[in-house]
Amino acid sequence: MFGDKFYKRLNELQPWQQTVFALALAERMYPNYALFSQTSGFGSAQAFRQTLDHMWEYLTVKGSRVNLSSILEAFEDEIPDPTKFESYGAYPALDACVALGCAYNSVVCRVGEEAEESSYASVGCVAGFVEMLEDREMDDEELYEHELFEGELEFQVELLKKVAFERDSDRILAIKQFAAQGGISNIGISLED
Repeated sequence: MFGDKFYKRLNELQPWQQTVFALALAERMYPNYALFSQTSGFGSAQAFRQTLDHMWEYLTVKGSRVNLSSILEAFEDEIPDPTKFESYGAYPALDACVALGCAYNSVVCRVGEEAEESSYASVGCVAGFVEMLEDREMDDEELYEHELFEGELEFQVELLKKVAFERDSDRILAIKQFAAQGGISNIGISLED
């Protein structure tokens, strides 16, 4: 299911569904950002969390008066430039920010590729992490056999199924819960450890 067929279905999603998909990936990657922020002293996990929460509120609270532009503009200073850090953690943190930016762009710009871009960011995050763990570049076949990579693809396929319904606040909140994965990120990071 993953590949061209998956991305074709992803691009056929309505704008709000693209937003939910991208936001769910950002939600899942939140621990990556939070851990990086905590260990590097850069950025604010609280600001990332608040930005996520405001986006979820925008999607689920009818008549919500969330000013997404000012919220995301304020968050821009919290986005890490991996070239300025020795820690590998800057890369997964940046990928989380990319997914969050895709969710925002799907509301404001509505190009129609935001879900796909966030998918690439999340898959790339996992692929990069797996290669870092293995200390070598891996071909697609090796990546597809890795437990974390396999889990990422399964998660995204399941997420696509969950967003392909009529808009409903309770369903969106259930997707948020699903995306949080009990506090474990796409690369296996948990803030509880």
